[in-house]
Amino acid sequence: MPFFSIVIPTYNRAAFILNTLETVFSQVFTDYEVIVVDNASTDNTADLLAPLVATGKIRFIRHDRNYERAKSRNTGMQAAQGEYLTFLDSDDLMYPQNLQAAFDFVQKNPDYKVFHNLYELVDEQLKPIYQYHFAPLTNPLRQIAQGNFLSCIGVFLHREAYQTVLWDENPLLTGSEDYEYWLRVVAQFPQVGRIAQCNSGILHHPQRTINTQQLAQAEERFVYFFQKIDQDPAFAPYGKQQATIKATLLIFLVGLAGDTAQWKKMRHYLLKTWQTDSAALFRKNFLRLLIKFVFRI
Repeated sequence: MPFFSIVIPTYNRAAFILNTLETVFSQVFTDYEVIVVDNASTDNTADLLAPLVATGKIRFIRHDRNYERAKSRNTGMQAAQGEYLTFLDSDDLMYPQNLQAAFDFVQKNPDYKVFHNLYELVDEQLKPIYQYHFAPLTNPLRQIAQGNFLSCIGVFLHREAYQTVLWDENPLLTGSEDYEYWLRVVAQFPQVGRIAQCNSGILHHPQRTINTQQLAQAEERFVYFFQKIDQDPAFAPYGKQQATIKATLLIFLVGLAGDTAQWKKMRHYLLKTWQTDSAALFRKNFLRLLIKFVFRI
């Protein structure tokens, strides 16, 4: 069995996926399997990948229709054989030392079921354009309640974790499915490790999902998200931090409203954030958005 399983969900990413896979094939550490789960792409993804399937470099699973990424990741996890699993979007990048650093981490820290490396935002020439800030990892449960520092790149799950916690496949959650998933993972496996080096790159391009998110869609999915926080026992370990999670989601809506100059909506969500969790007043992203609202920047 391979040490690592790399699960890559894809849909109409023919323009990117070969570059993504090349970063996998360039890994220093080579004991891995690659599982590409295609959501019935309508471009030539399948044709592009056929030679890699024929040579055994990847395993290719094609859905009969587009079920979105959550189901693709579940499909990949169910097919995986690795001791550890990591997800990679089909337009993102692994740096050459990614898997080697993860293997080394496991040898030194065998008790960790969840750990991650750092990542950065790169342009289409693969030049870094933004360095994300990662606060010291002192209390993962509290910290992820304040924002998804794990994103969905460079996170490694032991078999015990990826066979236990599945993705929510409800299409209403699409766009926030990764945050919801990591919240449940950290609730069940609160000892989260970190490799303090940047081993992954998020490719910035116009087709990125985050670039196409709309306020109305986000409002709809957060209604469902809030219901899960209130009703799903998987969120019980957060206790009072449940209000922090809700404030994190509301701050996201504040930002979307501000980006589109919907000032009444922005005011509404600023107020709702404060009512939900008054401690949000001391969060830098909330204060930055408050200033934006006051001065209509």
